Amino acid sequence: MRKHLWAVCLVLGMVGAIAVAQEVFFQAGPGSVSYANMAQSGGSQPAELTVEQQRKLGLSDEQIQKIAEKRRDLEKERAKLETQVKTARDAAAAANAEVARLNGEVQSILTLRLTKVYESVMSEAQVKAWRQQRFADQARQWLQGYKNWMKLTDAQMDDIANLLVPVFEKYARMDDERAAARERLADLRRADKIDVAAIDKAEKDLAELSKPNVYQLRQEELMDKMRAGLMPDQLEKLDRIHRPK
Repeated sequence: MRKHLWAVCLVLGMVGAIAVAQEVFFQAGPGSVSYANMAQSGGSQPAELTVEQQRKLGLSDEQIQKIAEKRRDLEKERAKLETQVKTARDAAAAANAEVARLNGEVQSILTLRLTKVYESVMSEAQVKAWRQQRFADQARQWLQGYKNWMKLTDAQMDDIANLLVPVFEKYARMDDERAAARERLADLRRADKIDVAAIDKAEKDLAELSKPNVYQLRQEELMDKMRAGLMPDQLEKLDRIHRPK
């Protein structure tokens, strides 16, 4: 039994090392990982360059085209490695595979499949109302951290939650847009026929969507919306630790 556990741990360690290397090389943006840190971990400095950055370095269109074509091979190689990593992870977790599968089935039934059941029967207006309710639930959950400290009444909780719904809806939509932009860029980079202009645009679109510190912006908007539902003494208490800009 101990030998089996040791083998599993060894495989997991190797898989972890591969995953870290992939994350650093393929996903870290320029300057996101310091050279000193990379050197300490035995790696090398990330070499990610967008089409725009290549042009600023003076590369010709022909050079940029060649780089995109060569990168396509790297993207395909990465996809193969990711498949191998998944296989290794599955092998390492073989002892718990059945439990994981059953837990996954339970989660799927309680979330995705149940959601599809509801949406298949509901009208468009009902689906919209249901989504609004889910955002309202998120708003109430966020407010729980302030309820006792601010001495919010049940009526205030309901009123403020309604004020917060558009914020949660807005940032959920932004998350979806970023995810879609990443997928579009990945598809372009893997395409058999490389379109540098399309890759350039997709990179810029993703960079633009990724610019803001989403968590910080969301927190600030939530705080601003909450203020509209507070009493003067509650506002004063809030302003002692969080003053509006």
